[in-house]
Amino acid sequence: MLQQKTLPLVRGVWYPMTWEEFLDWCDEGQSEWEDGKGIAYVSNDPRHIDCTEFLADLFRRYALLFDLGRVYTNQLLMRLPNRPSGRMPDIAFVRREHLDRVGDRWLEGPCDLAVEYLSDESAARDTGAKLTEYEMAGLPEYLPIDIRPRRHRFLFYRLDAEDRYQQVLPDDRGRYHSTVLPGLWIDPEWLWQDPLPDVGRLLMEIAPEAYRTYLLSILERNGAR
Repeated sequence: MLQQKTLPLVRGVWYPMTWEEFLDWCDEGQSEWEDGKGIAYVSNDPRHIDCTEFLADLFRRYALLFDLGRVYTNQLLMRLPNRPSGRMPDIAFVRREHLDRVGDRWLEGPCDLAVEYLSDESAARDTGAKLTEYEMAGLPEYLPIDIRPRRHRFLFYRLDAEDRYQQVLPDDRGRYHSTVLPGLWIDPEWLWQDPLPDVGRLLMEIAPEAYRTYLLSILERNGAR
């Protein structure tokens, strides 16, 4: 069996391997597999990391408020049988009713919402092959986001009644609304800010009653100790 130590981890380089070999090779970080080849993403730039943690934190805390499911970053391997392929989105949200598909090594089938931050190496793949692949797999909402300097672009795709991706348009205030995370909206302007906004303040704007109740429950628990 192919051992990870025998292969150099060069970012953006594809290496031939079977799915079983890939499972041993991909343990050290964000990796993907397609068409009998694996690729490892050894590192990301600080802005990529910050934006991933920011949006994942927003999704995670919002999902916690309403008991909607779980949020994973970088390390959740998503096995898609239609190509077949194995993908690790920057952010993956899995609804509570689909958590039984999360196994010890991978999620069987698509997550319910995926975010990919575009890079020079991945942009064409994330907005081309993956867009088609995620649509065919039935992934309900897909957000390929470009945070590269002078290329700011926010794309939001949602499956329609015929299971085809349609581009979601913002409301009259420039905000994008999720149906997978009901009630959650995203303002792309958040992602262009440096520093990034405080997630707690955003939750007070998005879901003020639920977040206020949550904070009061924490205070009450702490006061009872």
